[in-house]
Amino acid sequence: MHRSRPCALAVLLLAASAGASAQIVGERLDGPDSAYAESLQRILTSWPARRFQADATRGVELTCIATPDEESYIGILRRTLIHASLSAVEEVLDDLGHYKDLFPGTVDVRVVPGSRSGSRFATSWEQRVPVPFLPNVKYELSHLVDKTIPGRAVYRYKLRHGELLKASDGMVVAESVGVRTTEFTEYGFFHPRSGPLPASVVWRESVRGAYLGNMAIKLKAENPDWTYERIATEAERRLASEAAHVDRCLAARHATALRADLPYGTAVLR
Repeated sequence: MHRSRPCALAVLLLAASAGASAQIVGERLDGPDSAYAESLQRILTSWPARRFQADATRGVELTCIATPDEESYIGILRRTLIHASLSAVEEVLDDLGHYKDLFPGTVDVRVVPGSRSGSRFATSWEQRVPVPFLPNVKYELSHLVDKTIPGRAVYRYKLRHGELLKASDGMVVAESVGVRTTEFTEYGFFHPRSGPLPASVVWRESVRGAYLGNMAIKLKAENPDWTYERIATEAERRLASEAAHVDRCLAARHATALRADLPYGTAVLR
């Protein structure tokens, strides 16, 4: 019996899709480069096909990544399995008008007028600071969305400008691994300018916010009929149940590093 061979047309289409994707994800976003811009680009352009093994006992797997000699440089890798289709996850991610309902401390998110150009656009953000009497933080992000590869959606984002941030860089990769299962991976790095909060407090609030935001995305995709109030309450409940996981993430942050040469940019011991 002869082995079946892939259709030549299918091979050409796949090659064309991969080439188009490489061009899109390789585009440079507006704004200052972060210390992790090159690593994130390398991870994305060599994204592996194999899947990570999610810990079923955790809603969101967290890995904290500190930057040597820059204690205030926050880095967090988040991974989770969402029991919903990729299109359902995309619907949540594409609904910018409800980001203020998903992400804790967010007052408003808007698309910057005139910034849309193909798969690129910019957003303006306003967020509360967890300190009384301090003004809200305002900044803009550049975005690039790539859905050229079937079964995968990539959302890149980067600081465009903001007085209180030196840099911010990250990406989300959502991949279909079944009819109703999506693998969700997010890398986020940001470097705030000196402020009144100790770095330890900024780290803790950032990790809590990362967990709550990713859990809110998961819950909304899995339960589209839930109100945002219910989602926020449930996300807080799950965070409380995983407080030890958050503590371990924070405690290990100085012992991990982002290795762009490993699958998924795995954080490993330094």
